[in-house]
Amino acid sequence: MNSLEFARTKTRPNLIRSIWSKSGTALRSLLNIANNRQQREISAATFERILDNLDCTGVVVIDQNHNCIYTSRGWRKLAAVDCADACDSDWLEAIHVNDRSRVTTGFDNAIQQHTVFHAECRLQPAGGQQRWVSCRTQPIFNDNNKFIACLGSFTDITESRQASASLLRLSFYDTLTRLPNRSLLMHRLHELLNESPKQDNHLALIFIDLDGFKLINDTLGHELGDRLILEISYRLADCLAPGDTLARLGSDEFTAVIHCADNPALAEKAARRIMAAVKEPVTINDETVYVTASIGIAFSKKGISADGLIRQADIAMYDAKKTTSNTAQYYNRRLTADNRARLTVSSLLHSALSQNEFKVHYQPQLDIQSNTIVGSEALLRWHNPEVGTISPSVFIPLLEERGLINQVGEWVLSQSCQMQSKWHCEYPQHLTTISVNVSSIQLHDRTFLRKLKDILESSGLQPECLVLELTESILLDDYVGDSRLLHEISALGVKLALDDFGTGYGSFSYLKKHPIDHIKIDRSFIDNLFACDKNKAITTSIIDLSHKLGKTVVAEGVDSHEELNFLTMHKCDIYQGFLSSRAIPAADFARKYLTSQHVREYTAA
Repeated sequence: MNSLEFARTKTRPNLIRSIWSKSGTALRSLLNIANNRQQREISAATFERILDNLDCTGVVVIDQNHNCIYTSRGWRKLAAVDCADACDSDWLEAIHVNDRSRVTTGFDNAIQQHTVFHAECRLQPAGGQQRWVSCRTQPIFNDNNKFIACLGSFTDITESRQASASLLRLSFYDTLTRLPNRSLLMHRLHELLNESPKQDNHLALIFIDLDGFKLINDTLGHELGDRLILEISYRLADCLAPGDTLARLGSDEFTAVIHCADNPALAEKAARRIMAAVKEPVTINDETVYVTASIGIAFSKKGISADGLIRQADIAMYDAKKTTSNTAQYYNRRLTADNRARLTVSSLLHSALSQNEFKVHYQPQLDIQSNTIVGSEALLRWHNPEVGTISPSVFIPLLEERGLINQVGEWVLSQSCQMQSKWHCEYPQHLTTISVNVSSIQLHDRTFLRKLKDILESSGLQPECLVLELTESILLDDYVGDSRLLHEISALGVKLALDDFGTGYGSFSYLKKHPIDHIKIDRSFIDNLFACDKNKAITTSIIDLSHKLGKTVVAEGVDSHEELNFLTMHKCDIYQGFLSSRAIPAADFARKYLTSQHVREYTAA
């Protein structure tokens, strides 16, 4: 008698009893029934009631030809079968068509090998919603090792699968753009680099950073910023070829993996498409905004890791950003050396102030007509015992990046005011001013005004003897430009100077809006004063218009007699530069410019 005939001739209770008596610990462990004598003697009828009340688990009993012998109420619920007696229905119809073969093969192997089969599969009942189930199969044999039936349990795991999928998306995809994130990018890069470990230039990594995004995000809000990022992500995707990978690393940074097959021109073409696409205006909620892209490009080399390739492209991007916006830079070894040096400097910065490595030097400012000292500019200098003297152009940006500019800037302001007050006491015949540079970050510190008052009070310096130098870009800052901060500083008696005038966003309208006292002509105009007539015209126009607005004009970077003569002829007020002196230590400055003997010609400086 085969198993199907066996099933048809036995009553349901007898079948259940037979399966129950032969199922052993496998089924009882499924039902979490304790293995004690009393519960092993449970009746078949009670056993069937237990099966029918397992809503979360469906039980199917089949023969070796996959014909259904018994289904529990839980299975009928999962399979959306209405008939209470489902033995004659084809249970396989409820299994997803792509999973049926795997399930039946698993059943067959379990019977042949006397093992347990476990898998996850999908149920797709007619007219029902697809569900994921965990399938566990246990073959049942009698005392003579003859096959009786196969017991399959199906547990609904749809919610756990959805939770796992959601966790996977969070782990490997950016929540805003749905692009791969850094983790998935690293995984894909690792695989691609391992495919051709000895081949150079088969991959290019393009590192993309948006210029101007932070200003837009801070000014117009994060919601608009998110929509801008989303629009840019669509544009970037359109710039890539099929098979290339676009990922978002965070904030305004993206990467693109380009399959260039030893053809670097493909990466360059992709970079140009990206820069062209990004710089197109974006209109969101009637706001039209503009951003550009700074791009770094690195090519795969033998033995390079995924992290190394990303780091190289990042270094190249940073170099591009330093040059100008909307440009691309290829990685080379020099950039790594520069970056390591920059990292070393950055590390040393944190202890420079406490180790007294910073010094304030002073560059004289002289009256153009009389050539007498009228003031000085305080300039920060850094000499480290390990690496020597470090240029301000290197460490000042790092101070801002590392969040140290407020602390160091306050120290420079305090030192300068104390020194100027001391000079006034020791050399009363020279009531000069002291000019100190202030960054936008310092002005964003809401305690800046209070700190300024405290420094003036503690140093004893008269406010009118202090000049704070601001760059033109500060006046475009919403917080500084639209607040009353500059007016409150001016109300103290402190003078304000507009530094590097004419190089950035300079506009004489700023001079009407803000209480600016001094205009400093940028040294680039002075250096090229005789290179073309335009520079002469710009310089003389700045002097004339500034005088009409009642401003004092200072020329910086005056290094030659010819330059000084030109400025004298056009009635510039004050000059500073190497013609008189570099920035020098306080003691040298006092000895050279503040002693009673100081009435000298600039040619002797």
